[in-house]
Amino acid sequence: MMQQTNYHWEDTRRTPRERQKATTANKVHQCPYCPYRATKNHTLQRHLLKHTGEKPFSCPYCSYETTRKEFLKEHINRHTGEKPFACPYCSYSSSHKNILRRHMIKHTGERAYQCAHCHYQAPDKQTLTLHIQTHNIDGAV
Repeated sequence: MMQQTNYHWEDTRRTPRERQKATTANKVHQCPYCPYRATKNHTLQRHLLKHTGEKPFSCPYCSYETTRKEFLKEHINRHTGEKPFACPYCSYSSSHKNILRRHMIKHTGERAYQCAHCHYQAPDKQTLTLHIQTHNIDGAV
């Protein structure tokens, strides 16, 4: 005769994202040169390049060297004339992601830079700096 149990099983398995958070939250990689800490080893390795001065990515067209592969790809676009970053609002395209971001502000109206002295918001840091000068504050940015 089988004995009946009143045990209720709950599925407490974690999603892949929850498992990743749980394992990376426990692992901290400490920079041996400064207080910087990273949860991912590759992030620490990239940070270490600041201390060693190593620039493992070199341009085949000139003497430019950098610490990041994506920076080298964008730099090479200057030599080749390639403009892979296209605006979704118009026909504009750019050789650099940040240049496209700046261009897109014209379409989106984004104003990410907030004045610390009033409610003014600027689309870029340079415009905010010019605005702050209107406050006539000593030591302005």
